[in-house]
Amino acid sequence: MPLLYSYIRWSSERQAKGTTLQRQMTSAKEFALANGLELVEIIDPGVSAFRGKNTKTGRLGDFIDAVREGVIPDDSWLYVENLDRLTRQDVTTAQKLFIELLDLGLTLVTGMDKRVYTLESVNQNPTDLMISILMFSRANEESKTKQTRTVGNVEALVERHKEGLPVNIKSCGKHPFWIDDSGSQYEAVRQHPEYWKVAREAIDQFLQGHGIYKVKRHLDEKYPNGLNGKEWDYQVLKRMRDNRALIGERTIKIGNREHKLIGYYPSLCTEEVEFLKLQELKKQNGYKSKKDKLNDNINLLSGLTLMRCSKCGGTMTGFLNRGKPRYICLNGRHLQKGCVGWSVTAPLVDQCVITALMMGYIDDSRKKGQDTTDLTHLIDRKSTEILGIDNVIRDLTYTIGRVPNVEQLVDRLNALSSEREILLKEVDKLKTRKTMIESKGSFEFTIIEFMGLIQWGVFVDVTNESRNKIRTTINNIIEYVIIDKTDGCITIKVKCLGSDEVFVFGGYNRKPFWKFDVETHIDEGIKLLVTDMTINEKLQGVADLYGNVVDAYKAYYETVKGMMAVVGYPELEGRAFWPNR
Repeated sequence: MPLLYSYIRWSSERQAKGTTLQRQMTSAKEFALANGLELVEIIDPGVSAFRGKNTKTGRLGDFIDAVREGVIPDDSWLYVENLDRLTRQDVTTAQKLFIELLDLGLTLVTGMDKRVYTLESVNQNPTDLMISILMFSRANEESKTKQTRTVGNVEALVERHKEGLPVNIKSCGKHPFWIDDSGSQYEAVRQHPEYWKVAREAIDQFLQGHGIYKVKRHLDEKYPNGLNGKEWDYQVLKRMRDNRALIGERTIKIGNREHKLIGYYPSLCTEEVEFLKLQELKKQNGYKSKKDKLNDNINLLSGLTLMRCSKCGGTMTGFLNRGKPRYICLNGRHLQKGCVGWSVTAPLVDQCVITALMMGYIDDSRKKGQDTTDLTHLIDRKSTEILGIDNVIRDLTYTIGRVPNVEQLVDRLNALSSEREILLKEVDKLKTRKTMIESKGSFEFTIIEFMGLIQWGVFVDVTNESRNKIRTTINNIIEYVIIDKTDGCITIKVKCLGSDEVFVFGGYNRKPFWKFDVETHIDEGIKLLVTDMTINEKLQGVADLYGNVVDAYKAYYETVKGMMAVVGYPELEGRAFWPNR
């Protein structure tokens, strides 16, 4: 039995809620039954044909490709309610599509007038071709007229929003699934009564370090009815994570100009820095091994941008070499900035960082009740800088909407936005540290809890979900990790936030010797120096006192080493710092 493919399309939510689907389906079923054809439905919901989206990325394009490749027989029938279901593009483009369908051998049927088109019938009766041209021309003119009315309405609503009045712009793209836009165009959009809490739960899952597939599985299990009765879609969740609607923004393009509507949506993220964390986590692809699809290998340092090469200052990232994890300088990997592709075994670096993390964590835990005045002043100063940038961005945005040549203004706006994001992240880290200092529980409880988190079983199990929590703790406490390899000897330097000391783990003298040491951090970019206290004799007393501090840290390290042994950590092996000797 020949196949009748019924192509059903609509472009707006309003049409979806109306009778368009039922009307198009009923008409196609009646035609198939009357002509002895087997019906196959192709549904393209919410896809516009004005600019040919349905043929480029929609189901109609997929159908045409399938006919070309022989997956669908070329003697099949294609049924549409009217020719404007196929396209609303300009007449010449529409006519090319029309002829292409007939050239493929398809029989085209329009349900509204029951007209049947084949390549043979059009050649024998040119009137059919003229009718199709007139139909396509009318559809295109209707779309242009509708677009003109829509643009005028949208422009008026954008101005209304700028005046601080509520708006609900439905004719310029869909709203996110967690938004209720059932009100009029003069009412603000609202939280969706059903999907708002689900969307917030998805955000929480992303913030815990879970990937899109894991979040999808979680939602499918907890909310089996899914989104509008269907299972949760990967692409929907992917777009959600990147959507600035999460912080209340909506961007609308009218002609060649973009309008950014701040505060258009209720904000799903608690604050903007939470959205920036989502983007950071998305970029942290390096810590998930792409070669092992069965297990999500969670590297402790890749993607946090804390780990740097001492030779070029470039970021180091994780990779697998014969199934074993290593860290490599990205510049060296691509032979950039004069660096070569050297690497270091990841477990060695990770254990050194865990040790420094342990020392930093205990140090922070013991600082309960410490004066945080300096931190407060620093947070206030950076927050004031952010407000100043906000004012400049607002003025630039206003200017961009009213002048013709905006390229330089846009570049300036992008630079300011990047600077603002950096400041927001810095303030968030400072606030986290301030909270850590002010509100830690008892030393005994927090250290027991922390020791359970970093125990050896978690350290060696690269798929353990607790490693995501360790990554978060590393990001909150560790400021940087500098790795050096000189003459076959590895040196790893770790600095904790808010500390002037740098913990140094490195080979010493010759293989297999190594030592733990402490240096002073000097804030000159990423540059670590051992302060020479002997230059001025007057500073000798200070040098002696500093030597006492170093000795205290070394004793402190021995204590930490013993505590880590309790949860299964072996001692660092000196030969690991001399891999090539």
